Amino acid sequence: MLFLSDLFPCIRSYVIIEYIQAHAKCFPGVSPMATKVKFTDVWLRKLSAPTGTEVHYGDATCSGLSLKHTQKDVKSFSFTFRLGAKTGRVTIGRYPDISIRGAREKADEMRRAVANGVDPRRQKQEHQEQAKLTVEAMAGQFIEQYAKPKNKSWKQAESNLRLYLVPTLGSHPITDVRRRDIHDILDGLIKAGKGTAANRALAHMRKFFGWLVERDFLENSPADRIRKPFDERSRDRELTDDEIRLIWHASEALSGPYRAWLRLSLLCGQREVETACMRRSQIRDGTWHLASADTKNKSIHLIPLSRQALNIVEELLAQDGEYLLTSGRIGDQPINGFSRAKVQINRLSGVTDWKFHDLRAATATNLGKLGYDRALIMKVLNHKDSGVTARYDRYSYLDEKREALQKWADTLDDIIG
Repeated sequence: MLFLSDLFPCIRSYVIIEYIQAHAKCFPGVSPMATKVKFTDVWLRKLSAPTGTEVHYGDATCSGLSLKHTQKDVKSFSFTFRLGAKTGRVTIGRYPDISIRGAREKADEMRRAVANGVDPRRQKQEHQEQAKLTVEAMAGQFIEQYAKPKNKSWKQAESNLRLYLVPTLGSHPITDVRRRDIHDILDGLIKAGKGTAANRALAHMRKFFGWLVERDFLENSPADRIRKPFDERSRDRELTDDEIRLIWHASEALSGPYRAWLRLSLLCGQREVETACMRRSQIRDGTWHLASADTKNKSIHLIPLSRQALNIVEELLAQDGEYLLTSGRIGDQPINGFSRAKVQINRLSGVTDWKFHDLRAATATNLGKLGYDRALIMKVLNHKDSGVTARYDRYSYLDEKREALQKWADTLDDIIG
């Protein structure tokens, strides 16, 4: 085939192309599609839409890069390659949405892939699939597939990720998240005076990105090697008897499930979520039975119910449903979202600067005041003993715990008047 550029080497190639397009019928056997042009912005802007059929140009400075120009004046870059016995083409993008420099960089990247035996079309497809794996989408999968089945406090993980990770990085592909992105979120929380929240956010993000690595969605976690941004010192807060009395009486204004939850938390000394998730099937012979799947430390735990606690539980058992503490708005599901109850208690009691966890601490503190040793208090609270002896001591201490919790309930009666 004869090329006009061969006949007139002194004429600029883009002039030849435009002349051929305008007088195509006069040059049988001459193809403008085979003409190589050095792509420039000036040339592309001046290039007028072809008539009749689309035209393809090759970049004289970048092997494999071509430009398709349609009758509607759409200009798009693509990369043509040969891999073994087969040829292929990959669309790069439209001009000027993608610049000439950007198109050349993409073409160079794909040429290197071909040299390594990789089909750029498959590579592009994989990149498109990765782009669908956004932080928000994968956080949803993490909650459903990991947190819900394995963690009783999965709502805390969900709330944490929804509050701090998703608003900032939700639309980002998981492969694009960098360590500095995590730092930006944590720095913002520290600046807002939310140091403890920053530590909790980091803990949940570590778990989330670690799960992505475990499931082979990521090679490495961007949350690795990030230290806790806030130094949490052990709380010295101790509720006084007067404060306990004020909180107890203020709880009278709460709805039934939240009032029962707060009072059982103080009487039994168990964790907030474990108490909120109390179920009908767990109550047997005056004892609250927690299976290993129900507890934070995955240990079976028996809590003898004092007379005062049993009175509350029996009222709850008179209702329908498996869960004893449910709001009714969400069906047979445990109560959650305790912040509104806390605000109400603070307002009515006048007690400030305390947390619901301090109720559990109050139980432990008062058991100590009543003369019970720390070993038994650990048994009541279901704190795990990591000592060697604990591996052999299978005694339940049920009677001892029953006596201690009854004595504490009687003392609480005196405190609240």
